[in-house]
Amino acid sequence: MNRTKLTAAMFAALTLAGAAQAQAQAPSGLEGMTVRGQNGVVLGVVERVTYRDNGAPAQVLVRPKGPPGAGPRSLSYGALRKEGGELSAPLSQAEFNAMPAVNVAPK
Repeated sequence: MNRTKLTAAMFAALTLAGAAQAQAQAPSGLEGMTVRGQNGVVLGVVERVTYRDNGAPAQVLVRPKGPPGAGPRSLSYGALRKEGGELSAPLSQAEFNAMPAVNVAPK
């Protein structure tokens, strides 16, 4: 399986995982939290959270660590785990970097 197909499959799996784990109440204070990947590597910081109609978080937009011009990546909230004051994602640095950046309108 080539890298593009693998990335697309992983993105779809993360999105489905999030839909299966929707919560009734939205957690507070996610924006600004550090997101770590496999082996504890810092992937980035939560820039924005999008919510479902019922108020449950759906997607978390993570601004990558590194160049300021890099656009955020969209991760399913359901695929993330809260560990202390940070979030962890089941992704390696390379997998996260291979994800497409999301165009986000200003708040």
